Amino acid sequence: MERVDSLQQHAQQVTGVEEQKTPVEEQEVTAITPAASNSNTKTRVPLSQSRLLPIVAIGVILGAGAIASGIYAYRQWQYSQSFPQTDNAYITADIYPVTARVSGIVSQIPVNENQVVTPGTLLVKLDSQDYQVSVAQAKASLELAKQQAALAQKKIKNVPVPASGSQPFPIDSNIQARQNFLQAQATQQRDISEQQYKTALAAIAQKQAEVKKAELQLSYTNINAIVPGKIGNKNIQIGQRVEPGQTLFTVVQPDPWIIGNFPENQLEKIQAGQRVNIKIAAFPSRNFAGKVDSIALIPSNNNTGNSVNSNTSNIRRIPVKIMFEPGSIKGYESRITPGMSAVVKVIPK
Repeated sequence: MERVDSLQQHAQQVTGVEEQKTPVEEQEVTAITPAASNSNTKTRVPLSQSRLLPIVAIGVILGAGAIASGIYAYRQWQYSQSFPQTDNAYITADIYPVTARVSGIVSQIPVNENQVVTPGTLLVKLDSQDYQVSVAQAKASLELAKQQAALAQKKIKNVPVPASGSQPFPIDSNIQARQNFLQAQATQQRDISEQQYKTALAAIAQKQAEVKKAELQLSYTNINAIVPGKIGNKNIQIGQRVEPGQTLFTVVQPDPWIIGNFPENQLEKIQAGQRVNIKIAAFPSRNFAGKVDSIALIPSNNNTGNSVNSNTSNIRRIPVKIMFEPGSIKGYESRITPGMSAVVKVIPK
């Protein structure tokens, strides 16, 4: 009996060793299906297949995403071919620099940054005392020139003219010679007086020009707006000395427009007069409208500027001027300023 028990124990040990040698890949996972749960039916799924299922699912998802991205890119390309558009666009306007025409000390600045001004509005006042003195000196010199001219004219009238012509009776040769001498002297004196008078008249004209120049420089101490617009880039303070040519302000004129830099391969579908949809980054909830005004002329030797990389070459961007529809910017005239970025889309006719 003991021998039988020992043989059974030995068989169990051998069986345990063989089970340990079974590869992991050949192990089975027991799964209970819902349909067989009541009858305790068990389905065995190989462990290697259970590990492959998530990998396959991830691959399907990534493949679907790649296909969707390709379809989206293709549709975007089709859309861009039908509707030329660019986000490389910005607002601009005519900007007039306000510069000093004479040197002087700033005594008044009656306008503020971003203030709307009209032609003739006083922007800056310079100390005018020195220029007032210059005007007074020029006027005094003009008056002196007028007096000298009047004196020269009086001398012309006072020059005696000796009698000339044939005498009714013979006269002494000495007397005749004296008369000829006096006549020549009087003529010479008259010529001198007339020349002095002409010189005095020229001096008067010169002094009058000097007076006008002095008065003009005096007027330049009041720097007024020449065009309508909004004050920007204020660059001066009261008490500061300014020099001729120095920029004091800029006046941004109304009626802004847009420069859209389109790839040149889109210009075939852009013409003057086409409607344009405009989105300004500063006002995302507002849609603006405009029209293509013109396409810029680029010199043939101009190799600089923005470009778009292509598979075959570098496609340059060409500026296109777009004007706002006046009605679409109503209420935004003072808020739209140069430098703002925009996205523009040209609508084919």
